[in-house]
Amino acid sequence: MNFSEISEAVISAFQATSITEWLIFSTAIVYVLLAAIENVWCWLFGIISSALSVYLCYSGQLFLESGLSVFYVIIGIYGWYQWLYGSKEKSEIKIIHYDLKQNTLLIIIGILIWIPFGYIANTFSTQAMPYLDAFITSFSIIATWMTAKKIIENWLYWILIDAMAVLLYTYRGFYLIGLLYIIYTVLAAAGYLSWRKKASK
Repeated sequence: MNFSEISEAVISAFQATSITEWLIFSTAIVYVLLAAIENVWCWLFGIISSALSVYLCYSGQLFLESGLSVFYVIIGIYGWYQWLYGSKEKSEIKIIHYDLKQNTLLIIIGILIWIPFGYIANTFSTQAMPYLDAFITSFSIIATWMTAKKIIENWLYWILIDAMAVLLYTYRGFYLIGLLYIIYTVLAAAGYLSWRKKASK
């Protein structure tokens, strides 16, 4: 396949992209950019993007991802509150660090969620790539909670999760969302560096 054929394939794929995907793409980018600079309004755009993703993922037989998007909407509200009033003084919370022991515990919890999710999706549904989707779902739950609590290592979890999501969405033909997760991966790295710089101050 030459460059011209590749270009035509890419153009054709993006022309077939739905309005829903474009809305998810734009609001999700705003969410991550605002989160990276620790702006509380990130949660509003995250809620909008997640609400739209519920429909998109369900229609693409990504049932765990659809359920995950429902979770994102709920924890988006929780995260918004936490960032504003989550401290003991009922004021804005600060960026914190989790040590190796704490992160190991979170990873174990993620694995304990991942395996049964994958088994259920593989056995009882028409879920596409069930174990990969289950991995993304389980660790996204962990990472989103970490984001809501401003645990700096959340960005490291997101780097891996987003890279895996690129494979999942491109496999299902959602090329724009696949591109979104490539951008997510880069922004997660930038978010980690931004938060680490802030935390050091």
